[in-house]
Amino acid sequence: MRILAGYIMSRTLRPLILIFLGFVGIFVLVDLFDHAHTFIDNQVGAGVVALYYAYSMPVIFVLTAPVAMLLATLLAVGGMSRSNEIMAMKGSGLSLTRILTPVLLLALLLSVANLLVAEYAVPPATRHKIEIEDTHLRGQRSDPRHRNDLIYMRPDGAMILVRRYNTRTQVMEDVTIEEFDERLRPKTRIDAAGARWESDHWILESGRLRRFTSEGESVTPFETMELSPGDPTPDDLVRRELQPDERGYFDLRDYIARLRAGGNHPRALEVQLHLKIAFPFVTFIMTLLGAPLAARTRRSGFAVAFASALAISFFYYGSIQVAQVLGRQGILSPPLAAWIANFIFAAVGIWIVARTPK
Repeated sequence: MRILAGYIMSRTLRPLILIFLGFVGIFVLVDLFDHAHTFIDNQVGAGVVALYYAYSMPVIFVLTAPVAMLLATLLAVGGMSRSNEIMAMKGSGLSLTRILTPVLLLALLLSVANLLVAEYAVPPATRHKIEIEDTHLRGQRSDPRHRNDLIYMRPDGAMILVRRYNTRTQVMEDVTIEEFDERLRPKTRIDAAGARWESDHWILESGRLRRFTSEGESVTPFETMELSPGDPTPDDLVRRELQPDERGYFDLRDYIARLRAGGNHPRALEVQLHLKIAFPFVTFIMTLLGAPLAARTRRSGFAVAFASALAISFFYYGSIQVAQVLGRQGILSPPLAAWIANFIFAAVGIWIVARTPK
């Protein structure tokens, strides 16, 4: 049985690698043709261009893994069905579920790999790619005179919110600074009408300091208050805020917790957070849908099964997008918005497996 499982897995792995290489080649060629004039106009060297596309590889892997595994399954299992190999396996007493187990195991391993790549490789690669775009493609652009609704997270976990900031005069308006304990409970809160930068520190003006303890809340008004030197500097305030794709699961989770502790309700970010776990398992569920269809190609024809599986995959991705919109609008809870498509299509896949002749 181990020899047979290894054979089935190798039959699936070979087209999977070729399909991945094909996806990478198509992406690079299409994107290169689209950005060739930008690279030339900005005199970007070949090494930088190669590095730019190298940083794109983790994202390509995460996005194409479900479709690549589905196509590889159709080619491998469908080929064995047309050559009567699956019939011979059934004749030896193996059920279809047992035959497809190596393929599903490979899909599960790929889902886990997808999860790890999305957590540990995609965020730093995305940040480096954006840095290349800012430095070599768009150039260093001057900041606008005013920046509105800034949110800055200090290394100690404190959150600074600024309604309006003048980048030239280095003056902030309507400033809130919140500090939290290790359990993310509010510890202190400063509300100030404004703040100005003096050499190496900020001076808050016309505000009040609130302290939260187990005994209650105390409020101390002030005309001016100096913050500790250094963090944040004016450059820190205008630095670009990291996007969800640039954060790992735990980093994004902590960021959302701090936003919620400050009274914000980042539903869109919460949906993205749960999708970081839900999306990698699309690979396994796609395979669960495609494998039994491919096993029936001897009767219905490979083209029919191929078209059916691709139609299901496109509908799957569409369902994920619709659920995200419903989650951002509050119609669905963030966890349900991220997982509902997986639940529905997993149920469909199990039903297909159960209905497929053994």
